[in-house]
Amino acid sequence: FHRFITEGMAYVKDGQVETRKKVFVLSHFLKGKAHEFYIREILGDPYRWRFREFFTEMFNYCFPINFRSKQCEKLKRCFQNDKPVQDYVYELNKLWNMIGDVDKRDQVTRLWTGLSAEIQKELWKKELNPEVSTFKEVQAAADIIKITHSVLIGREK
Repeated sequence: FHRFITEGMAYVKDGQVETRKKVFVLSHFLKGKAHEFYIREILGDPYRWRFREFFTEMFNYCFPINFRSKQCEKLKRCFQNDKPVQDYVYELNKLWNMIGDVDKRDQVTRLWTGLSAEIQKELWKKELNPEVSTFKEVQAAADIIKITHSVLIGREK
């Protein structure tokens, strides 16, 4: 869904589609439940709909009412474990995109607390702090720490 929004917005922007025709133009790319939504709710007057309203209503139509809550639950259970930091961050971003409006500080805190205890300890040693450090700072430092650990483990073999 997030990919459709991103690519759809780029498509109509690059094509310089008139504002009132954007939803109609994107309708050609809808399939399944999203197409069903278009037929039932929009087809009667497609030029009345604006992007934000279109995407919001289509999301509500296509996904169960508790979808966001389920994504929040997945987020609570999302940890780095043995994954590279980059893969863990990708998982977090995917969930945050589906959840929607998530505070930047909450994102840093979630990244930090989901990293392995070893990495968290090293972040503190680098004088980083989940209350004041930026997401990029924590991610960059965690990436380097993970690489350092893999080098050390490789030499021990």
